Amino acid sequence: MKSFLLASVFGLALCTPVMAADMATPTETPEWTWQGPYAGVFGAGTLEHYKIHEPNIGASATHSVGSATLGGFAGYNFQSGKVVYGVEGELGYRFKKNTFDDIPGPGILDASTGLFGSLKGRVGMDMGRYLPFVTAGVTAAKLKTFYPGGSAERDGTIVGGIVGAGVDVALTHNVFLRGEYDFSFFGKKTLEYCGGGCVLEHTVQTHDFRVGLAMKF
Repeated sequence: MKSFLLASVFGLALCTPVMAADMATPTETPEWTWQGPYAGVFGAGTLEHYKIHEPNIGASATHSVGSATLGGFAGYNFQSGKVVYGVEGELGYRFKKNTFDDIPGPGILDASTGLFGSLKGRVGMDMGRYLPFVTAGVTAAKLKTFYPGGSAERDGTIVGGIVGAGVDVALTHNVFLRGEYDFSFFGKKTLEYCGGGCVLEHTVQTHDFRVGLAMKF
């Protein structure tokens, strides 16, 4: 029995330096990168700016209104050193229908931008958990209007540009939080409501203040 105990102690003494060396050896972990595909959802507070012009009488009305917005986005990041760049698409909906009662000509008009989408290029700087970025691209929205006095509903697609900036914050290795501001500016859209004599020109701009959550694959 004494011989067995002595042999065990001797064996443990031999193994201890080897075990200590193994524990001291650093374990390799995958290097963090922003590169790869991702997808997520966002909510936003939107400030919409409408300018509605009646060309026949040369008068305009302007309004700024707020709306709640929900949407989703997906994209792909490439990474070269600290520089992160890629492309991103989004689809969303603005829920506010606005009623304006001072429109030149018809007087009352309902208007909303509703469904919208964008395709953007983006570039950012890898700062570890943080990825500040800027974006620019093209955007389109569904302009829906209704003139109650003439029982006329007119819809049209408005197309323009979008620019923005924000920051992605890594929560885990595949989940990140986003804060972002986007400005969209659309070209003029002319809609006819009651024959050739009732025409309105619509110009729309939007400011989106967004918070999103996404997963990197």
